[in-house]
Amino acid sequence: MFRRFKNLFLVMAILGFIFTTSYSGPVKEIQSIEEYSAQVLGEEEDAEDTSQTIIMPVIKKVEKKEDVKKEVEVKKEEIKEEVKKEIKKEAVKEEPKKKEEVKKEETKKEPEVKAVKEEVKKPEKIETKEVKKVEEEKKTETNNLALEEPENPEKDKQKYEMITYYSKDGVEWVLPDNFRAVLVGDLNGNVIFSKNADTMYPLASVTKVMSLLVTFDEINAGNIGLHDSVRISKTPLKYGGSGIALKEGQIFVLEDLIKASAVYSANNATYAIAEYVGEGSVFNFVAKMNKKLKQLGLQNDIKYHTPAGLPTRNTKMPMDEGTPRGIYKLSIEALKYDKYIEIAGIKNTKIYNGKISIRNRNHLIGEDGVYGIKTGFHKEAKYNITVAVKFEGIDLIIVVMGGETYKTRDDLVRTIIANLRENYTVRNGQLIRK
Repeated sequence: MFRRFKNLFLVMAILGFIFTTSYSGPVKEIQSIEEYSAQVLGEEEDAEDTSQTIIMPVIKKVEKKEDVKKEVEVKKEEIKEEVKKEIKKEAVKEEPKKKEEVKKEETKKEPEVKAVKEEVKKPEKIETKEVKKVEEEKKTETNNLALEEPENPEKDKQKYEMITYYSKDGVEWVLPDNFRAVLVGDLNGNVIFSKNADTMYPLASVTKVMSLLVTFDEINAGNIGLHDSVRISKTPLKYGGSGIALKEGQIFVLEDLIKASAVYSANNATYAIAEYVGEGSVFNFVAKMNKKLKQLGLQNDIKYHTPAGLPTRNTKMPMDEGTPRGIYKLSIEALKYDKYIEIAGIKNTKIYNGKISIRNRNHLIGEDGVYGIKTGFHKEAKYNITVAVKFEGIDLIIVVMGGETYKTRDDLVRTIIANLRENYTVRNGQLIRK
């Protein structure tokens, strides 16, 4: 029985030895298995000599187990580090792939993002288009106004040479050298003062004086009426410069078109009148204008080719021209048309059922007795004006042509009126020197 136990223990010892030798370092002495077993069991049996002996105390076994644990832990740490390094390597390898995948995803998303951006931008584009339309309309309106009275601050402030003139009665007239021609006279044909009175100059919108006289002749003759409905055709829409908002097919009352022409100097309204009064032909209307010139004996002083006075570059027609003397005589005739003069003296009004507001191009209306008649401007003509003035109970006409700016032109009229008040008075309805 003991021997069986011994053999069993021996097998266990051998297994323990195999275990210890596999995990421990080299050992200097090796003891026989039987001796080692005897020592453990406390027996003193002789054992065969070996060339090497090893003593393996239990303490050492414990120490080596701790070392084994330490080594295992170290190995585990090393393995962890290796694993981390491998993971990092894999991560580094995968980064470009991920970046490529991200780029691909972003590329896929870009059309969607662009689509979203475009959807977001669409209202902005619409708003921009609307803003542009408004700005273009404002520019168009400004350009329209510019044909009649563009601002020119530099020339307004410019100091011009003052030149002294003398009228036939010896009155001194000191005037700036910023105009082409001037004439002052009463309604009896008495010219008080003039410069270049018989030289032909472009008329610009002063042409409209005759257009309106012809229109009122037709009204007074009963051929047409102030409240007639006028359908707007394509023809008036062809011409630029100052104008009101017109569309083909619109219906305007004739009186509103007359106001637009006389007050606001609207070229398109004037062409609409000409076409209506000329029975569908602007050419026929201009023929009526020249016929009236002959009736007034002014065919040598004024030449009409258009109803509104626009320059050749706009109409492809010769320039409407006239002398200051011719315009003076025509203005005397105009004062006989009460309704026309009433309309010409309006400062501000509304037409087309209150939808269109207009103001008078003549800024002198209501100032120093001024109550008419017409202004005009384009680059070739410069600034023209013919005004009617109440002076101590009588009517006077002042014509200025070729002013440098509308402000200097208006200032010249003021200077002339001031000179009249200083040097003249009225006796028995006649203007005489003080």
